[in-house]
Amino acid sequence: MGITEQILADHTARKDPDGVTWFTASDLARLGLHDRLFTIMQTVQHTLRMRGARQVVESHGCTDRWSVVDTH
Repeated sequence: MGITEQILADHTARKDPDGVTWFTASDLARLGLHDRLFTIMQTVQHTLRMRGARQVVESHGCTDRWSVVDTH
């Protein structure tokens, strides 16, 4: 399973009622992903854009976490 698929599976399992899941370095370690936090964010963001996915990646100015958000 690729990085984006792992993130999306975790997002589906943990998202809040608004469709938001935050990811920190500890979340990525739990998933067995050991690249830097924002390197993984960029990978997921790029992949989702290329797929025209219904999720977006946001950091909202945070430096210690980023989120996956369901869009409508």
